Amino acid sequence: MTDTTSSGSPVREAPLGPDGEVEIFLTSNELRLRGTDGDRVVVRARDGSDLEREVSVEAGPSAVRIRDAHSTRLRIGPLVMHTGRAPDLDIDVPRTARLSVRTLSGDVVALGIGGASHWATASGELRIQADAGPLSVESMSGDVTIDASVALELSARSVSGELRVRAPRLLRLDASTTSGDVDVDADLSEGETGSISSVSGDVRLAMGGDLRLDAKTVTGDVRASVPHRAEGGRGHRTLIVGDGRAHVSVRTMSGDIFLRDRSPRGTSLPDPVEAPAPPAAPAPAGAPAPLEPQTAPPVPPRPVEPPVLVAEAEAAPNLVRPDTAGPVLGDAGSTDRRESARLEVLRALERGELDVDTASRRLEALESAGPRSFRGWC
Repeated sequence: MTDTTSSGSPVREAPLGPDGEVEIFLTSNELRLRGTDGDRVVVRARDGSDLEREVSVEAGPSAVRIRDAHSTRLRIGPLVMHTGRAPDLDIDVPRTARLSVRTLSGDVVALGIGGASHWATASGELRIQADAGPLSVESMSGDVTIDASVALELSARSVSGELRVRAPRLLRLDASTTSGDVDVDADLSEGETGSISSVSGDVRLAMGGDLRLDAKTVTGDVRASVPHRAEGGRGHRTLIVGDGRAHVSVRTMSGDIFLRDRSPRGTSLPDPVEAPAPPAAPAPAGAPAPLEPQTAPPVPPRPVEPPVLVAEAEAAPNLVRPDTAGPVLGDAGSTDRRESARLEVLRALERGELDVDTASRRLEALESAGPRSFRGWC
């Protein structure tokens, strides 16, 4: 590893061989990451502070590791973090490098990512513009936006916060949120199966081509604004568009599921948001040119839902809604007991005593269970 200047420099850099790996472990920094066509990793302090004291850059022939220089270890769920405060950073990495990025707090903007990457954040917004994959994301708090220019393999997990994805095509999709909506604007490859689950968020899909949507929701609606055939009953609906060659499975507890056709790429998105340029700092002799202002990945807006098609309403209704017509099991007392059982299941899910699949099966069974079946669910 080499510094571009003597001690006190706000810039550090290290060479990275072909197919190398970059590991970044930071705490409360804000991070702007940019893929370049070079063969070096360049780290810049946005405020011009001394990186020698604040950031550790370890370089080997096939890997570069960037960490806070003075920190202690902290485990939060699956994330092992390092506590401490370091300056906000701009980092250039070779475009095709494999990336592993973990942050505890602070927003992350990544542009021109051209290799396999894994991202984990405990708090803060994550915005990624990817030119290649596969891509894996874990977020414990904060929104995640992924904008891909190519077909992408994606795995995403979010405990709290929205997940927005846009790509020409998804070769693989595995996404889940505990609390937060999921927006996917991408086609699925024919013959592939995607999976989306959410406990309390809505799922909105914009997908073209032939598609089979297997939708399960306990208290939400299933809606579509594209011509389709519908199968199944209340709570579990299958919508078939065309020949249904691609398959996506969506499960929610209390969120709505909505399917619409794709808009032409670029017509439904706002103008790119320009990230603020870092404050100017005196550049020592021989230092590289400062990082140019970057453009963050655009955030897809929440689509305005077009009118729902109801042509098949009698034979195969497009809407799956909670039954509000009256008691299902014959009297008000039965309905009250059933609602108490439903609340018991949902509370057990919230406490972690049940997983989503088990809770879904038990709540679905309550739709047809008699009063004697209301006890012992949890």
